[in-house]
Amino acid sequence: MDCRGDERNGSSSVCSDERRSTDASMQEPVALNALYALCGVISRYRGIFYAVATGVLAGMQLGTVGWLRSSISPYEIMFCRGIIYLVSVVSVSWSAGADYTIADMACYIGYGVTNTLGMLAVYVALQYAHIGNITAITYNLPIPSTILGFFIFNEGITVYDILLFAINLIGIVLVAKPPFLFKMGEDSENLDEFVGAVMAVIALSFIVISIILSRKLSYREHADPALATTACGMVSVLLASCILLYTQTWDTPSTFLETVAIPSAGTFGLLGNLSIVLALKYERVLTVSVLGTISVPVSFIISAVVVHDIPDVISVVGAILVCISTCGCLFRRAP
Repeated sequence: MDCRGDERNGSSSVCSDERRSTDASMQEPVALNALYALCGVISRYRGIFYAVATGVLAGMQLGTVGWLRSSISPYEIMFCRGIIYLVSVVSVSWSAGADYTIADMACYIGYGVTNTLGMLAVYVALQYAHIGNITAITYNLPIPSTILGFFIFNEGITVYDILLFAINLIGIVLVAKPPFLFKMGEDSENLDEFVGAVMAVIALSFIVISIILSRKLSYREHADPALATTACGMVSVLLASCILLYTQTWDTPSTFLETVAIPSAGTFGLLGNLSIVLALKYERVLTVSVLGTISVPVSFIISAVVVHDIPDVISVVGAILVCISTCGCLFRRAP
């Protein structure tokens, strides 16, 4: 339609509407393409997002447990954690037709046992040592998990990966400050730190095994976060119940904050467990392990702000090195 020739006939307004309609129709594909591009980026890097969430939630969980250590038994927190896990499963819509073999179910049971034993060892370790130090040792996952991933899944290790290992290991050593390298504090304090470090190493061993089992399920395309959560919840409730019955201990929260903190620790654990299972579906063991160490600075912040346990300069430098190794992993993944 020729708008100039029809202006005297009152058709100019019609042409103007048509032009606006055409401009809008041209803008819609641009907006849709931008949305699709954003969804594509999120989908491409969703494993990284899950891995970072795992580390953040782990730091929040251990920070909460560390704050409760003077008033609430770690076994009581583990029991509440298991209950929250099992209650959350009720909301899951189970799909029929999943073909799980005996080997798959053995991996799920093994995941539940090793994950629970690892976290229980962490909870006990927090009774003896600083939150940041325990987190730094427990979540020093890149080296052992990647070595196992190399031998079990043939996942490659490059020179850049080795550099990340070195930076991460130096950071962990500075945070942990082993007594044979750093003579600090009184003997009783050093003994508590040593006991806490030993328990943290035990926890690290169990957590690495649980990561390998979860990755194995991903390779078999049978990784189910809901089923992994169920296994962890059942083992947590059973193990914590036996310990509580044997020790005859149950600490009643004395304040409202403690009442809120106990289920909060379990909720952080639940979300972290779901995140790590999902992360291992899309990313290698190395990537998930390195990104998970973001829990170290998170726990340091919680320790300083909530527990008022201010870290020393050496520990801060170590935490910075851990963060550098995390950022290095992200840069390696950048297109």
